[in-house]
This record gives sequence, structure tokens and C-alpha cells, in this order.
Amino acid sequence: MAGLAVAHAVPPRDSILQIIHRVNEHWQAGHPPQQWAFWDVAAYHTGNMAAYSVTRREDYRRYSEAWAEHNQWKGAKSDDRSRWKYHYGETDEHVLFGDWQICFQTYIDLFALEPDSVKIRRAVEVMEYQMSTPNNDYWWWADGLYMVMPVMTKLYQVTGNPQYLEKLYAYFSYAKDLMYDEQEHLFYRDAKYVYPKHKSVNGKKDFWARGDGWVFAGLAKVLGDLPEDASQREAFERVYRDMAGAIVRCQQPEGYWTRSLLDPAHAPGPETSGTAFFTYGLLWGINQGYFVEPEYVEAALKGWQYLSQSALQPDGRVGYVQPIGERAIPGQTVDAQSTSNFGVGAFLLAATELVRYADRQQDSVYAFSYFKGNGEDGLHLAYSYDGFTWTALKGDSSFLMPELSKDRLMRDPCIIRGGDGRFHMVWTVSWTDQGIGYASSDDLIHWSAQQYIPVMAHEPEARNCWAPEITYDAAHRVYLIYWATTIRGRFPETQIDADDGYNHRMYYVTTKDFKTFSDTRLLYEPGFNVIDATIVKDNGRWVMFLKDETREPAQKNIKVAYADHMEGPYSAASEPITGAYWAEGPTAMQINGEWVVYFDKYIEHKYGAVVSKDLRTWREVSHHLRMPNGIRHGTVFKISKEELERLLEH
Repeated sequence: MAGLAVAHAVPPRDSILQIIHRVNEHWQAGHPPQQWAFWDVAAYHTGNMAAYSVTRREDYRRYSEAWAEHNQWKGAKSDDRSRWKYHYGETDEHVLFGDWQICFQTYIDLFALEPDSVKIRRAVEVMEYQMSTPNNDYWWWADGLYMVMPVMTKLYQVTGNPQYLEKLYAYFSYAKDLMYDEQEHLFYRDAKYVYPKHKSVNGKKDFWARGDGWVFAGLAKVLGDLPEDASQREAFERVYRDMAGAIVRCQQPEGYWTRSLLDPAHAPGPETSGTAFFTYGLLWGINQGYFVEPEYVEAALKGWQYLSQSALQPDGRVGYVQPIGERAIPGQTVDAQSTSNFGVGAFLLAATELVRYADRQQDSVYAFSYFKGNGEDGLHLAYSYDGFTWTALKGDSSFLMPELSKDRLMRDPCIIRGGDGRFHMVWTVSWTDQGIGYASSDDLIHWSAQQYIPVMAHEPEARNCWAPEITYDAAHRVYLIYWATTIRGRFPETQIDADDGYNHRMYYVTTKDFKTFSDTRLLYEPGFNVIDATIVKDNGRWVMFLKDETREPAQKNIKVAYADHMEGPYSAASEPITGAYWAEGPTAMQINGEWVVYFDKYIEHKYGAVVSKDLRTWREVSHHLRMPNGIRHGTVFKISKEELERLLEH
């Protein structure tokens, strides 16, 4: 095997995704999903679901769903609790044995995508029965920490039952006391291998790479789900950090880890499953800010270089995976032909986390402006590296308090970066005013004086000015500001009493400096009550996403219209691009070659999204979104990494 270069560049996102597809397609082509729910297959599915989370390939999700349905959403299937066992066993009576519980991780993930109680009923039944017993010695082998720790935190996320965290810590404490070496900061595989009772062939402590890989990856998963204020968090973080240091120190120059971590000569040569778990765990910690030192990044990228250039074979097979076992065996053959389901799962975990790392290396990140409640506390901001997982900034507190109008609201904040490099924002100041709010900023932290723009003051019958937006035409160096207004007596053909008699159309002004404005004009009259428009440019044409506000018969969905010029005229509205729910407040961004349209599922009190490559065929991806709690109508835009750093420090 060739040696590695000193410097390790971050692979492009697309190249990592291609590897994920090559590996996963190869595995799934040769292995139908109708397999048992035991640990080896279930470990693959944890990797497959991770791959699904970054690729959004529905065939990956369907593969795991078919496996779960084949197993009736169960692990071991006995219903006679008096016969349930938790020592090693491959029968249906070993319900409490962790190797039969890892499947619950994937079942819970599938439940999170499309909730249905049948998917987690057995998981809840088994784990709540287990927690009702006085025993704490369920995790007596290192592998079990990966198998079941994430089940506990995932079920806590679903149920809110604090006992899951209490028992998680109790079971982990037992395992740590039994298997953890406080000096080396590594886990023995189980009590049989504790030094000096057991030694490597050279008389050293024998820490099995895959065993410690299970633990390290399991800790990353736990920390990802554990609440920030959980009393147990510090204890898990301490072990995770200490293990990371030990793992980095025993990495081989070629990027892999040997089967016996502290005695490479015991069973020399590369091993992929342990290496993949370590690479995943390190990358997760780097992405979450646990490890900022260069040696951790170097170790993770060296691990990936081994995985992608040596372990990965031309046909998509993942080689150099030690067969099923529990220790490093001297003389055992582990070569390019050695592969397994759990090894592929570990590889996919590492690759998935590398995609997220690559996202973080881009020059820009995504930002989202939004309001909460009724808009009384003003502007909120969130950020994302991939456009799907969003984190609130400043502890989800306000960046700017509203000062305008008698209502002092800041609803529907729309922010764009203008041609002058500044951020320009407009917002709804009131339910009934005839104007909108405007402010600008260089950094999203310090804002100009808030300015009231009386865009509908010339219309005495104007009832409101809602959800204003800004779009910039760089070719003409002009800003379009547009909003929805109901004017009493206008468009009587669509006037009804429902929805308090509102009957909106879209209006606009233009400006080059936010000091002088054109006269107000009608922007869009589609023949129905329309609100919440947002306009983007796509390959020379202008695209308007809008809400059809028709109440009878109810539409309340998002549609699309097109124009050759920013100010229109716009085409008739398309068929709905959203599903059988009420949606409002669309905002759009092109991400990795697809248009992503976000919207507020305001009746369900959550956000949704649809994506399209051609603006004609759309698919729902709402289940991929992770948004701040309570987020309401806002806009997506880009900021630089330096701007994000300043926001994080604020």
C-alpha cells in the first residue's frame, strides 16, 4: 500500500457522494433487504440511513423500510417476557440482548421521517421493560455501547421520558467501570480482555480496534442527541474527548488503525471497520467543534484517504474488514476481498460525516431570517452548512427589536445582500398599517435606524401591507420591493367574507438607494387572492413563488409563475408544488444543483421544503429539515464564513 502525502486536501462534496453511491449501490445490488434484524445487518442500516440523510436518495430509505417491515419492526420477536434474556444469544428469546436492539436505531429514524407508532412500538415496549428492571449490567461488551446507547437518546427525543437518560448513564457507568482503562483512555472488548489477565502476543495491553470503534462512534451518536443541558453530558464528553486523543496517537502512518491498537505487531496490517468508526467519530467531533487542533483534522483525513483509496475496491466493495469476532487474531487473513455488512455501514458513516465536513469548508454558508410568536421580539437568525440542518444564532434571541408603528412588530423579515454588499431588510410592521419597515446592516449585528416606508399611504382603502420582500436586479442596479395588500372594493370577483374579507394582490415599488422610491404599481393579479410572493432569477428568467390564498374552495398552497423581466408581466400560476397541507411564506435558494423552496406549514407549526432541478418536477423533502423551534415565515440567503464567525461570537 502506498504511503500518504503529508498534506490531505478535503475532497469535493460531489466526489464523496459518488463514493457513497458506488459503495451503497454495490452492496444493495447483492443483498436484498429481507435479512434478519441482528446486529451485523442492523449496523449496516445505521450507515445506510446516514447516507440517506445527505443524499436524500429515496431508494436508500425504502431499502431500510423494507428491512424493517420484513422484521415487523422488531428485533428478537418473543412476546413472553418471562423468557427474555440479555446474555449472548441469537434466538427470539434474547430480546434484552443489545445485538437485537440496534435495529431500533433505524426504526426510530424511519419513524422521525414519517411518524407511525407501529414503527417504534416494539422499541418502546422492550426498552421500557428493560428500564423497569433493577439490573444495570446490560452492556457487558464494548460493541453493546454502539448498539444501544443511541437507542436510548433517540427514544428520549421521541418520548421526552427522562428515564431513558437516567438509565443510559447507569448502564454506561457499569460498562465503563468494567472495561475502560483510565490510563490509556480506551475500552477493552469485555472483561475477558482486561490487562494483565489478557495480553497481546508481545505482552502489551490488547485493545481491539473495532471494539473501541463501536464505543467511539456510539459516543458521537449519543452526544448528537443528548440535550445540551443534560446532567450526564459532561461525563460522556470527557470520555469522548479522552478516547479521541488516544485514538489519534495510535493511528498508523498509512492512515489506518491496526486490529490491536497499542500493539501493531500483534495482528499487523490495515483493518477497515475500526478505521471507519474512528474516522466517523473524529469527523463528527471536528464538525461539532470538539476538536479544532490540526492533528485531529489530519488524522480524520488520513483515515478517509485510506478508506477511499485502499479499502474501497474498483467495483464498490469495501475491503480489509476483519470478519465477525471479538478480538485481534494473529495470523488471521484480512485482505481486499474481506468485506461485510457492518463494515460497509461503518464506511458509509465516515463518508457521510465527511460530506458535512466538506460543506463546512465552503466559502459561504446559508443563513435564515425569521420571527417567532407574533413578531414582538424582532429579528431571529439561524445558519446551516447544508441547507437542511439549521441552528439558531445567539441562543435564538433577537438581533434587532422592532421600533416602528403602534404595533411594534417585526414579522416576515426578508434579508438580501444588495449590490453594495450590505444586507437590506424589509418586514411587516403591523397587521393594519399602510407601510413597511426597512433597515440595513454591514454585519447583521449592527443595524441602521429603522425606516418606515409608506408604500400604500396613497390608497385610503388599503387595509394592510404584509410579507414584504426584496429582489435585486444586478443588470439594472435596481431593487424591487413587493408585498401583499387588500384594497377594499378592488377585485370583487374574488371577494368573500371568509378570512376576514382579505382579498390580496401583489404590489411593488422600485428603488436604487432606499431613499427615493417609484410610484406603487400592481405586480401580480393572478385572478385569485395571492400573498407571500418571493422572486428569484434562474438562467435569465425571473421566477415567482407565491401563495394561493383562496379560501373557498381552499387552496392555501405554493405555486410558481415566470417572467422575462423582474417587474413582470408574470405568467399564470402553476399547479401547486406543495402537498395536502396549508403552506405559506415561500423562500428559495439553489443548493447543490437543486432549487430548494422552504415554507411555513403554519397549521402544523413546522417548516417544510420541496426541491426541483428544473422548476417543473418537485419532490417533498420536509422530513429532512431540522429547524429551530417556533420558527415562522422568513428568508434564506448566503453569508461568508467570516460573517458567520462574527455572528457566533456575538
